[in-house]
Amino acid sequence: MAYGLGETELLVRMFGHYGSLGSSAATWIYHQAFLPVGLWAEKSIVIHLKDRLTTAKRDLDSHPDADRMLCGSAQWTGNDVIPTATEAYYYLATNIAAPLSDGAMNAVRDHFRQHFGSEFAQFGFATPQSMAEAAPSQVRRVVLDLLNSPSSYYFVAREGQVSVVPVTEHGLYMTGTSGSMEAATATSSLSVRPPGITDLEALVGSLATSEADLQAFFTENPHFLLGLDDCYCEVRPHVVLTSPAGTKLVPDFMVRLEDPGRVALIELKKPSANILAGNREGGVVGRVAAQAIKQLMEYTDAVSTRSARAELIKSIGAAPFDPCLVVLIGRGSPNQREVWRGMRAGLPDVQLVTYDFLLERARIARALNEQSIPNK
Repeated sequence: MAYGLGETELLVRMFGHYGSLGSSAATWIYHQAFLPVGLWAEKSIVIHLKDRLTTAKRDLDSHPDADRMLCGSAQWTGNDVIPTATEAYYYLATNIAAPLSDGAMNAVRDHFRQHFGSEFAQFGFATPQSMAEAAPSQVRRVVLDLLNSPSSYYFVAREGQVSVVPVTEHGLYMTGTSGSMEAATATSSLSVRPPGITDLEALVGSLATSEADLQAFFTENPHFLLGLDDCYCEVRPHVVLTSPAGTKLVPDFMVRLEDPGRVALIELKKPSANILAGNREGGVVGRVAAQAIKQLMEYTDAVSTRSARAELIKSIGAAPFDPCLVVLIGRGSPNQREVWRGMRAGLPDVQLVTYDFLLERARIARALNEQSIPNK
């Protein structure tokens, strides 16, 4: 829980253990002390940190329930109870990037002990460097979340609709010539103009579109692939498989279904490729479609090996024996999908889906979303 104590910001976290042989609990208190711009000298930093600790002690003494706030009280978590904390650890979390000498750090620690006494089991510093070294993955995730947090909203007119779009602003900067400088704000352009159905229509309608273009688009906009089937719930591009012969195989996309033990493998081919050969009445697949089917069969063999299944469990948390096989290829009726069935027994069916089918599903989803938004 975060506590605002007058001029002090504290973040209090409680950790507890409940067991038949004994129970324990402790709190970690993070005191956020930010160094003002311009204080770079070590002496100034020490004075500032001492002042923040003095202020924190004053705020805590004036709080009517400081002991309970720092030490907690008996709390139920499910069927277990976390007892009142018997130990507390105090960390001064700062934005100081410059290294402090041992003498400076000892001076701050001594000041803490003089004011807080032996109430806390440990006092320590948390700096950007120490936090990044102790938990790099957690720090990276927090930084990414901060960078991606919307800070403004813009009205965007697109595809005949007006919508409110969150964007991330990256700060104020000056632009123009030396004679006429003006303030401007940099924003994430992709957030201002999110790819829509018209972008996909342009890709599908262009003869210059490559499979790499489609792969990049669906990687950035996986919701279009989720629209292929109501049971699709997670899209992963380029999951690496290993064939029985040890060869690395990489499907374009692997999609997890609502059933955690099932996945679909999707292979992309160009919209200009033909699904069926000849006059389309014989039901014989075209050359490009046949190539995609062959690839999917190889992927099926790969996921059936024990080693491949072990790797899949590590990477996606599931290892299906019988994946659904889908080829996204060509143009055709928006309401129809072909099904290829092998002549040899034991071969799985393969769904041959056109880009027009995918576009129609996206249009239906958009229409349903618009109906669910009340008119103002």
